[in-house]
Amino acid sequence: MLPIVGIVLVPGILWGWVFYHAQRYKKVYLPLVLLLFIGGMGSGLLALILNHAVEKYTLFWPDALWSQIIVFGKSIPLFSSGFWFFVGFNEEFAKLLVLLAVVYPSRHLEESFDGILYAAVVSVGFATLENFYYLDQYGVAVVAARTVVTIPAHAFMSVPMGYYVAKSRLLLEAGNENKFSFYLPMMTIIQGWFISAFLHGLYDFFLSLKMERAAYIQIVVMGGISFWLSRVALRASRRQSLGDSTG
Repeated sequence: MLPIVGIVLVPGILWGWVFYHAQRYKKVYLPLVLLLFIGGMGSGLLALILNHAVEKYTLFWPDALWSQIIVFGKSIPLFSSGFWFFVGFNEEFAKLLVLLAVVYPSRHLEESFDGILYAAVVSVGFATLENFYYLDQYGVAVVAARTVVTIPAHAFMSVPMGYYVAKSRLLLEAGNENKFSFYLPMMTIIQGWFISAFLHGLYDFFLSLKMERAAYIQIVVMGGISFWLSRVALRASRRQSLGDSTG
């Protein structure tokens, strides 16, 4: 039993360690990172319930074959494809709840890059929980592949959401007399969730149609977007630090 748990947990912990050390210019609060990792695993259970509800109570389910359309010479079942986009929205929503419950009120959410880092850690916890299921269903080989591909993919998909959650918190702290001072942070969170959910749904959609090459290309593109957003957030933080030191 212990080796099986290790096969699943060790890769997740290693990826968490990578993201934990991604922010080098200031100390990250380790207990919060551990809590987010555990919360990410819990969000995986919530997503499982939400996905089951969609499959059971709606017309969208993985094996639905009706309402076929032809796209680029490929037959695509609309309701089956729609299910995978629901999966993207459900799973990113579950991660978002963890960010809002744990990170949003925390004093350790100080800048945009914090949101990116914390969203990545939640995603690693989420993917680790998923790996328990995949280990039981498909064996060690699939879990090994997911360690290299799917765990970072989950993190990349949630980066925009983490960025916008942090941005929302900063907008709330800088609140003014504008009548939109409450709605703007709320809409910022929804915007980030929608972007991450769409990216997640698109990735699952490609895999459901066995379009692995498109899925891998998307991972590379999402990795590039994540790197770019991280650079933007870090530059903004450094400018703010310089402004505070000279102000």
